[in-house]
Amino acid sequence: MHSMAETIIDIQNVTKSYQTGSPVLRDVSLDIAKGSFVTIIGPSGCGKTTLLRLINGMSDFDSGHIIVMNKDLANWDKIQLRRSIGYAIQQGGLFPHMTVRQNIEFVLSISDASVQITNDRVNALATMMSLDDSQLESFPSNLSGGQQQRVGVARALASQPEIVLMDEPFGALDNITRRKLQNELKEMHHKLGITFIMVTHDLHEAFTLGTQVVIMNEGKIEQFDKPETIKTKPVNDWVTEFIKT
Repeated sequence: MHSMAETIIDIQNVTKSYQTGSPVLRDVSLDIAKGSFVTIIGPSGCGKTTLLRLINGMSDFDSGHIIVMNKDLANWDKIQLRRSIGYAIQQGGLFPHMTVRQNIEFVLSISDASVQITNDRVNALATMMSLDDSQLESFPSNLSGGQQQRVGVARALASQPEIVLMDEPFGALDNITRRKLQNELKEMHHKLGITFIMVTHDLHEAFTLGTQVVIMNEGKIEQFDKPETIKTKPVNDWVTEFIKT
């Protein structure tokens, strides 16, 4: 018998409100298996980015628990936590004053990795993300949007994290570049077995990349399941309507 997949992130009854009043997250529970690719989708303002930020300890919540790699968030050193999790955002979020190579090396440079290890990692990631030597030595502003996004992904993977969080990483790209990067990411997920959690507003992207999809609405999870199951057995009318759009 194959045992149940190991949980890498366990979100238990998490509620969060901002000062303004109504809760952004209402009693959210989510069990993310190690090695899965979870996409989170829902209308804007449904709480998907907030949920991502909570996992990274970038934001506090009112009640509930989040357990990351078998350790309650309350017990994590937040800096340590963020170093063990890769984070990629829209338009790469790159440091403009650093070369592409320095951007990818950044996490390694603060973690005392040797020069040899650092060079090997950067070269392996550059190959994986199809970035050539001249691009590595230039500045982000000299790269196209798609190339900048590749650098953002490479930087998120540099420290060989077990978890990579992505917030609409391909949101600003044209469709052709976007599909190409989605395919590269899918392949990379197969190869590396890292747990990916990605917020997107693109249904096609959510269903193509996700081994499991979270559909959120007004701070609640409407459905969390395999893409095929959501398509064939939407849990309620709201989900049925949402996935038709």
